[in-house]
Amino acid sequence: MSSNGNPLVGRRTLLGGTAAGVGVVLVGAGAENASASDASGVSGSAGTAGTTGITGTGIAAAATGISWSAVQAQLAAVNPHVTKPISGVVTSKYTPGMLLGNGDLGVVVGDSSATQQTFFFGKSDFWGSDRKTTSPVTWQPSILPIGTLTVAASGATAASSGYSMTTDLAGATVTTVLALSNATVTMKSWTADNDSVLITQLSSKSGSSSVTLTATAVLPVDTAFPSGAGSLNGTQLWLTRQNNSSGNGNVSLQATAASATQLVGAKFTKVSSSKTSSQTSATGTFTLAGGATATLVTAVRSHAQDVSDSTTAPTPTQLRDQAVSASTAVNAAWISSAASTHAAFWQDYWTRSNVVVGDSQLEAYYFNAQYVLGSATRSGAPNAPSLWAQWLTNDTPSWGGRYFLNYNEEALYYGAFSSNHADASEPYRRMIYNEVPWQRNATHSAGYQGTAFQRSLAPFHMYEAAPATVPVASSKNYTKLPADQKSNATFAVLPLIWHWEYTRDAAYLQNQLYPLLKELDAFWRDFAVWDGKRWVFEHSSAHEGGDDTNPNLDLGFARKVINTLLETSAILGVDASLRSTWQDFLTKLSAYPTGTYNGVTVFYTAEVINNPSLPDKFEPGNQPINMEGVIFPGEQCSIGGDATLVQYAINSLTQMNSWGVTSGGNSNNGFPKEFTIAARVGWPAEDLVQKFKASIAHLWRSSNDTDFQGGGGIETSGSIETLNSMLMQSEAGAIRVFPCWPSARNASFTLLAKGAFLVSSAVSGGTVASVSLTSQAGGNATLVLPWSTGSATVTANGSSVPVTVSGGRATFATTAGTTYKVTP
Repeated sequence: MSSNGNPLVGRRTLLGGTAAGVGVVLVGAGAENASASDASGVSGSAGTAGTTGITGTGIAAAATGISWSAVQAQLAAVNPHVTKPISGVVTSKYTPGMLLGNGDLGVVVGDSSATQQTFFFGKSDFWGSDRKTTSPVTWQPSILPIGTLTVAASGATAASSGYSMTTDLAGATVTTVLALSNATVTMKSWTADNDSVLITQLSSKSGSSSVTLTATAVLPVDTAFPSGAGSLNGTQLWLTRQNNSSGNGNVSLQATAASATQLVGAKFTKVSSSKTSSQTSATGTFTLAGGATATLVTAVRSHAQDVSDSTTAPTPTQLRDQAVSASTAVNAAWISSAASTHAAFWQDYWTRSNVVVGDSQLEAYYFNAQYVLGSATRSGAPNAPSLWAQWLTNDTPSWGGRYFLNYNEEALYYGAFSSNHADASEPYRRMIYNEVPWQRNATHSAGYQGTAFQRSLAPFHMYEAAPATVPVASSKNYTKLPADQKSNATFAVLPLIWHWEYTRDAAYLQNQLYPLLKELDAFWRDFAVWDGKRWVFEHSSAHEGGDDTNPNLDLGFARKVINTLLETSAILGVDASLRSTWQDFLTKLSAYPTGTYNGVTVFYTAEVINNPSLPDKFEPGNQPINMEGVIFPGEQCSIGGDATLVQYAINSLTQMNSWGVTSGGNSNNGFPKEFTIAARVGWPAEDLVQKFKASIAHLWRSSNDTDFQGGGGIETSGSIETLNSMLMQSEAGAIRVFPCWPSARNASFTLLAKGAFLVSSAVSGGTVASVSLTSQAGGNATLVLPWSTGSATVTANGSSVPVTVSGGRATFATTAGTTYKVTP
């Protein structure tokens, strides 16, 4: 039993396996308290046993009214396509290989040879410690790969032309064409959406010569990660791998993975296995005749549980047998059904929202970043995607691929909510809520109320019973807090706040978010120091490794928490006695640190910097963490807000000149940050378009149409929010359409606004004819009028709707499920 009396099953086999995993987080409402005491209503308990499936929920395609055929044409124009084999696929960072995934199983597709194709497998629940060297020394908690499958034309010679690889974004497939001297072999690969299965459909042109092909499953031999390979019954190639949980203090997770590969529609003519000092493998040989087809299916099974769990985990052999059973069950009917499910998922995904901007470079970035989001994370997956998602190609991923909560892990979700993909954050939200009991105890042990968070995590606590809450120590010691950056916990909770803001899910607010917000508030107010005039945050850190005073991050994030509490406590009808306390704290909280640079006022990173590696308060060329608290993602000021703060942000962007095209933090960690900040404060729109396009080009990889930055991985998809924010913003209770979009550029969009309003509009020749708004949760909607008449008419179902127009804004009441049209 977990400490709060809820049953916990801390083990999981996904998908189609035998054991259950950590599931639902149960959260209490939290007691009202007028002091900065701890609201310990957040638990890390798990759900009940049962197989967990990957799902997708949200506004259906039919409800958005988006044309699927039109979206397909858009996507076809920006599909990744290469005519030469991809080099550098194996890397410790974000791979340039083409990507497939269902949020749990990740597959990298790519090989440097023109006569073969390799598939690299990763699973969201297979973690251990990576290896810096081949010695027994381990380094850090890490997500690990689980093997490769290479399909090769044995002894064949590549033709001088005809090779290609293409990712079909609309269908989420990767097609490889191996042009050989005597034949052409086409492989179409995709991951199932209801199971951890890779399907590769092979075909050869009619009239071509027969081709001998081999399928080889490979794992490295390493005593730290026991592995095996072999064949069964002449039909199955299998791999097994275990992590290094035994005897290693860094790893509290016992994890095992297995895969089984078989042919459907053909048979291996020969199978064999081998083991050398460096690798173990199994190979199946088969012949593909001209005009013939065959399908390779690889089923993956994994199991994870805490090392202290007394439940007997499946042995590698047992897990192998589960994978073999799953692959054996795959036949033509299974593939047909899975293909239909796959097509339906991606059609729904692509038609939840849409943008049309008439610029192939912007749309190529945007839709490929959306594809990464949809492939990397799904509701119901065992764990949130790592720094590299499940796209691992070796055993030493940089930084272990862990969850870095000082921006990397959250950035993937920056544009998810406005793109109407709130469900994509479900595994992440579950992980953060689950982590609270451990972080709360570390905070209490340091003598502080509430909860602060460490900088980076592995998902090991997802498989453990939550600890009982410890009392707050009698004296404060800031050096014992979980991290030097006190902003980590609020950073981690921002996507949780956005989930409420964009969906208006009242049950979620009451049962999960609100109690956690009270814990964050309890920490911020207990951590603050009164200097006789104001509240000050001392001994925090702006960048890693500092001991600073009043970082912009801390000041903005504390305001985000308390302002959200002020709004939501009124909605829930609780904590009325605390509102004056919260408001008083905000009134007396230190102002954002500013100073003069080149004669203008700019935002400083912190009021006092004590960091030998980054000692300056203002950092031209660096990433703009001096504005993350106040502008984005802290969201305390934007277009239409405090004019002075907006001007400081414009000044800061100008003087920093951090636009992702020069060396330094602006192109290392800045890409998901600087452009959205600029859009939120109304940087000159055409100039922002050009700067954004230049950075996209500077970081671009044509092999999979993603942007790469040295300081991180899939979070480059976070600049989805840049384009969304240029087309629509919904800050401070008002919706703005085309708030930072060039008047000379035509565009249209369907995006989700805060308040759960699905908004559609178009601009042509600088004119907006109308705005359509579908209310998902009811409530009042306020639209900043995008025309100069100062008037508005609102209709719904052919009837006029009462509207109040004042100060260039139209406000009207909405009913859930109703679509409203606003015209001049």
